[in-house]
Amino acid sequence: MYQPSHLASLVPTMQSFIESATQNLDTLNEDIIFSNLSLRLATDLIGDAAFGVNFGLSKPHSVYESMKSANNVNGGGGSGCGSGGDEVSDFINQHIYSTTQLKMDLSGSFSIILGLLAPILQEPFRKILKRIPGTMDWKIERTNRKLSGRLDEIVKKRMEEKNRTSKNFLSLILNARESRTVSENVFSPDYISVVTYEHLLAGSATTSFTLSSIVYLVAGHPDVKKKLLYEIDGFGPHDLTPTAQDLHQSFPCLDQVIKEAMRFYTVSPLVARETSNEVEIGGYLLPKVEVPLEAW
Repeated sequence: MYQPSHLASLVPTMQSFIESATQNLDTLNEDIIFSNLSLRLATDLIGDAAFGVNFGLSKPHSVYESMKSANNVNGGGGSGCGSGGDEVSDFINQHIYSTTQLKMDLSGSFSIILGLLAPILQEPFRKILKRIPGTMDWKIERTNRKLSGRLDEIVKKRMEEKNRTSKNFLSLILNARESRTVSENVFSPDYISVVTYEHLLAGSATTSFTLSSIVYLVAGHPDVKKKLLYEIDGFGPHDLTPTAQDLHQSFPCLDQVIKEAMRFYTVSPLVARETSNEVEIGGYLLPKVEVPLEAW
């Protein structure tokens, strides 16, 4: 799943979701919360790669539609799971609600905030607060239980399918489990549910945060914005889809902007850094590093 050739083959899929999501920017006459848009975009991308399901969150519609639906579900509205589509819809609404509630401010989970200050107290307080109705820890615990139930139903239905592709993570694991190349005890239904959702949660939340950070930082630096747009617009016609090779070779400024944003707002540590030009920082001279193509 993680071979460069397979990841490169996903570029057209990514492009289709991006084009769909950007239609929201052209057709709406309302303020857009970019973090919500990027979360839906990332969730669609990872959902297709992990579950083989198009959640449809990036389709042109009100940017608040998904959030309203998620809040209605958690407000006690829909609990039934009649059809397969309902199961997927309920699951993704729960996922969006859960992800957007992971806030590091006074509206977030008290146990998470406390864990930043005194990690040893986080788990004891979480166990207490999740039993008190109305607290954010209680809401998150309830949402997580619903997520687990919805995901178990999706995995169960996929296990019953006879003709699966091997282009998404869930089907790949199920095919391996049934081919006896791995132990069924290792790939139990519970394990499959957890590891598949782990892909969706880890990939969508971190990607959304990074995209939002990049837009925020670039917006505050007009000179960087101008240089970045010049590089992107200079690639070719707007309907030209870049290949994985193009992304690697034709966008050095974009690559630098992404890495600098990840350094400034670290969601996942990036410690490998090399200078493309000789530079002096704090009295230290960092030489230009020539990286041979074979290294890539």
